[in-house]
Amino acid sequence: MPKTTLALFVLISQLAMLLQPIAAEPVVKKPVLHWCLDHFPRFHEFQGRGLPTGPSVAVMQELANRVGFDINYSPKTPLARCFRQMSTGEADLMINLNFTEERDRLMYLFPYNETIPESLYLRKDDLRLIDQISQLSPLILVTVRNYIYNPTLMALIKNQKEQHIEVDSIEAGFELLRKGRVDGLIAPTQSSLEVIRNNPSLHYQFRKAALTFRFGKPRYINIGFSRKSKHLYLKDQIEQAVALMKEDGTVERLYQLPDGGKQYLVSDKEQLQNR
Repeated sequence: MPKTTLALFVLISQLAMLLQPIAAEPVVKKPVLHWCLDHFPRFHEFQGRGLPTGPSVAVMQELANRVGFDINYSPKTPLARCFRQMSTGEADLMINLNFTEERDRLMYLFPYNETIPESLYLRKDDLRLIDQISQLSPLILVTVRNYIYNPTLMALIKNQKEQHIEVDSIEAGFELLRKGRVDGLIAPTQSSLEVIRNNPSLHYQFRKAALTFRFGKPRYINIGFSRKSKHLYLKDQIEQAVALMKEDGTVERLYQLPDGGKQYLVSDKEQLQNR
């Protein structure tokens, strides 16, 4: 075969090879994890029929991107039902959870952000300066049933049973306080501010005491991963990703919250002016 013919044959063969369709890489499907969530104003909210929005959603989406899974969002679901689903593996994930031993039996709990301490609310015309735990002793206090308070705080309150009332909701606690039936309401800060913001009848009726409920070791809210999940092979990756997001400032950046109902509280400055 003449050299020119051979060279032409080789060239044509190479072109033919280049024009062959390249076999597509097999598409690896991402695992889909079911996130069970309620309506938690300012953290994860359902507006209309769309997907939930809020800082919790941003945190969970970032976690999914880092680990490599997709999220199946539940509709707005009562918290008790979410816990039942986590116990069976029907749901894989929850967020914004305080630690309890019962929850720890249902799911792995990965701390990702420091808990905001509870707040003590007083009536707007109660001019007492309360900034020490010891000053709680003579007060009749109301707390919210089934909320997971700081254990140290609850131990202190339960030591004075005769001056402690439990109610089913933050709204009910504010109502008792407004009517003067108790001296103070101890409630989760963000949720209570949201209640005030959404209820005009509560605007400018209360002030927040100077007392801060911090007891040495910080408490954290957690992301929960079901111990019955079909995707337990992701457990270590999720745990590591959550820890890294906490350390590198991602959680802090994503968890910037608006002031909520703070503007509807009576400030200490206003109280001094009204004396």
